[in-house]
Amino acid sequence: MIEPKQLIKNIERSKDNGPSRFYKVRLDRSERNQPFSAALMERIRKRLDGEWLMTYPEPEPLYNKLGHFLKQPRENILFHTGSDLCIKSIFETYINPGDKILLHKPGYAMFFVYAKMFGANTITTSFDSNLKFNYHEYIDIIDKSYRMAVLENPNGFVGVAPPKDILYNFIEKCEKEGVIALIDEAYYIFHDITAAELLDSYKNLIIVRTFSKAFGLAGVRAGYILSQNKNIENIYKVKAMHEINSLAILVIDELLNSPDEVFSFVDETKKNLQHFKDGFFNMSIETSDSVGNFLAARIGKYVPSMKVSEALKREGILVRRPFAETNLKEWTRIGTGSIDQQQKVLDVVEKMMIKPDKP
Repeated sequence: MIEPKQLIKNIERSKDNGPSRFYKVRLDRSERNQPFSAALMERIRKRLDGEWLMTYPEPEPLYNKLGHFLKQPRENILFHTGSDLCIKSIFETYINPGDKILLHKPGYAMFFVYAKMFGANTITTSFDSNLKFNYHEYIDIIDKSYRMAVLENPNGFVGVAPPKDILYNFIEKCEKEGVIALIDEAYYIFHDITAAELLDSYKNLIIVRTFSKAFGLAGVRAGYILSQNKNIENIYKVKAMHEINSLAILVIDELLNSPDEVFSFVDETKKNLQHFKDGFFNMSIETSDSVGNFLAARIGKYVPSMKVSEALKREGILVRRPFAETNLKEWTRIGTGSIDQQQKVLDVVEKMMIKPDKP
């Protein structure tokens, strides 16, 4: 057997080979659960012919349309196959073995995978058991010895976002110390505080976003990077021959033609999130101050999180496995869905919290 290089041997990846998640209530990965409009689906069907399958992708018109939507110059944008490959391309471009990078826990798993893959030394700071994070300490750690520091805006596991002044201070400190400020804005549009307003002023700022969340396109695998043009030119050098496929181009183009399809979903999700928070509050269960399309609920304080996950699975409802971090074991991350879907979750949890009367 041919052995992989040592850096790859040290990486462990879980296998996603479980039962199909199609046609279930998927509250485990922050996917869209509400259907797209029939009108949108019909427009996509009408446009999708053999040319889209036989011809290599031509993304340039979509670059211009997205730039107009974001009010960003086209030259500040680079597509990739999902935010995970956006992140990988940044590591490929800038991170050498031995470089020091700053990460927080919990955080998107691929940051840690790529750190190992490219031989980086990671320094981490964690949320505490009450989902509080010391942003000031995190920023104070940054100095010239780091190559890159990462901040999720908001955090992709608990949904908490740094205050705007903290976000800006983080970027300012990275710029001052000559450190790459990588901001993960996977939940942009749900959360409208963005680092993109600073792109003109900070040459070390790189923002990563996805079309999987507010756009609801987890299945087409598309994301993009925002940064100053010089950085985009450098990252462009390591991109695949074609950074995004034709089906993704077609579907994203149609959504940008119908922005109300996105914004109405965002508005509905915000209302549903509040319904979820209110439902848990009525059971005296703490929830995170999430600004995404999910929340973390402290269900494990009253009933083991795994038992809740198993009970919901029997009802056809998928939620994320319990947190791996010991200090977060009481918390369960649950995505938003329709009011009816969420009410079923609340009913299952409430039933499990009720103790039977003694005979």
